Amino acid sequence: MRGNRASLEIPCTVVFVRHAASKGAGSFVGQLDEPLSPAGRNQLRELVQKLSRFHFQAAFASDLQRALATAREAVQHTGVELEIRAGLREMYFGRWQGLSWKQVAKRYPRRTTLWLKHFSSQPIPGAERFADFRRRVKTELKNIVRTNQGRCVLVVTHAGVIRVALADALGMKQSHMFRMAQDPCAINVVDYFAGGVTVRCING
Repeated sequence: MRGNRASLEIPCTVVFVRHAASKGAGSFVGQLDEPLSPAGRNQLRELVQKLSRFHFQAAFASDLQRALATAREAVQHTGVELEIRAGLREMYFGRWQGLSWKQVAKRYPRRTTLWLKHFSSQPIPGAERFADFRRRVKTELKNIVRTNQGRCVLVVTHAGVIRVALADALGMKQSHMFRMAQDPCAINVVDYFAGGVTVRCING
């Protein structure tokens, strides 16, 4: 019966978009404010074309410039005002920021082994704790959904933020989050109902 009631509700449809490729691609960029790379800028035209099938009534973006540049291009001809939310930032990776995985493994071999096995509870030196990151993301998304029920919303953000949102929507273990690909400009669609959630697209 709950599923039947939910099907009659008008959801808040959130279209999560990962930003286009940035200059720091291939490293733990985190909260470093890297701009889009030339390749990333070339990806924007195709992204805008893909997003044209949606009719956005609100749009939100992380305040980091790689997400902002992507979002501004996406809403340029929609007439929708873009709202900037620092709560949509990527996780802060502390001493690992700006390093490649190879560099991290060489400098912190024991910590990398532990992080691979228990990343949700294993702290990175100087970094935001995963539990705090997850709480920040969930709080921001809850506020967006609460104030946009019955609307289609664009959220341009980062791979970690999107994986948290999708894992939460799917009831997925945190340790399985990285099984979901999030390519540059990936499109993900989630319907948030008052009594439930439906994931319609991942990494589209």
